[in-house]
Amino acid sequence: ISTKHTNFGRAWAWWLTSIIPALWEAEAGGSLEVRTSPLQGLFLQMIESNDISEETIRTKETVEGLQDKLNKRDKEVTALTSQMEMLRAQVSALESKCKSGEKKVDALLKEKRRLEAELETVSRKTHDASGQLVLISQELLRKERSLNELRVLLLEANRHSPGPERDLSREVHKAEWRIKEQKLKDDIRGLREKLTGLDKEKSLSDQRRYSLIDPSSAPELLRLQHQLMSTEDALRDALDQAQQVEKLMEAMRSCPDKAQIIGNSGSANGIHQQDKAQKQEDKH
Repeated sequence: ISTKHTNFGRAWAWWLTSIIPALWEAEAGGSLEVRTSPLQGLFLQMIESNDISEETIRTKETVEGLQDKLNKRDKEVTALTSQMEMLRAQVSALESKCKSGEKKVDALLKEKRRLEAELETVSRKTHDASGQLVLISQELLRKERSLNELRVLLLEANRHSPGPERDLSREVHKAEWRIKEQKLKDDIRGLREKLTGLDKEKSLSDQRRYSLIDPSSAPELLRLQHQLMSTEDALRDALDQAQQVEKLMEAMRSCPDKAQIIGNSGSANGIHQQDKAQKQEDKH
């Protein structure tokens, strides 16, 4: 607006300083009609120039406004582009984490399957060891019965053999008794070694199984543990009975005359322990 007023003032000053004196001069010389037309054209050209200047100003203002809007749009586009790049980086990071998580899940599944297979193997070994313990206990009981039967035969031979034949029969029975005694001792020693090895293997298997077993199966584990403890008690009783039989044999070897008395008491004790072991065996 100020520019518009300035142009108008300049035009008005030019009019006062140039046009009006020219009009006066033309009127004085009688040539007013001749000079009126060029002056009108110049005035019209000035007005058109003012109109063009106003249009240029409006156009310039419009262009400046559009440029400001365009700059704002450029800034918004730049900000959105930065946000998009940041989101792409976050998406890439999340995809990497997802892939890493999938790999970990696959590794955990493989480890789970391996541990399940190992647990199955350990459980099978433990079950086999328990079965072998039961078989060893039964074998010990059979050996002890054979030993008791041998002891009874020796006592009967000592009691019923007359005179020299009695001495000869005693020596024969003693020789047979020593052979069978040695065989039974070897068998019992072998069974004890097997029992010791199975105990060690069972302990290692139990430790490994406890580290792998599911806590939800604790009641079943306790039941199997009690059953195994009962089997071990039966084995201990069988070993105690074998030791008593060995002591009885040593006593019979050292004191043949007292063998009958010791044999009778030992026989009753052996039969009682056999019945006890047999009951525990039937229970399991």
